Amino acid sequence: MDKETRQMFELILKKLDGLETRFESMETRQESMETRFDVMETRQESMGKRQDEMYLLFRSLEENVKVTRAEQEKATYVLADMQGKLTKLTEKVEDHETVIEQIRAIN
Repeated sequence: MDKETRQMFELILKKLDGLETRFESMETRQESMETRFDVMETRQESMGKRQDEMYLLFRSLEENVKVTRAEQEKATYVLADMQGKLTKLTEKVEDHETVIEQIRAIN
């Protein structure tokens, strides 16, 4: 082989080596990107689970609020009922005291 052909082959081999190095570098970067993508998928799944948990917690808090309001309304009703009965009882006691005073006044 003459010198020019040899230099041309060496140049071609250098270029091929450079292409191979760049290709290996691209493969490494692609593997790194795939790893990051896997990590992001894992995080996304974790966030989805956390979102589901927060939704269930929120729903349970809403139900708790409804139950608490119902209990408060019941307590208000019971209190109003007791207040009405106490007022009626007080009126009857006052009526009885008036009758007793009238009877004592007669005696």
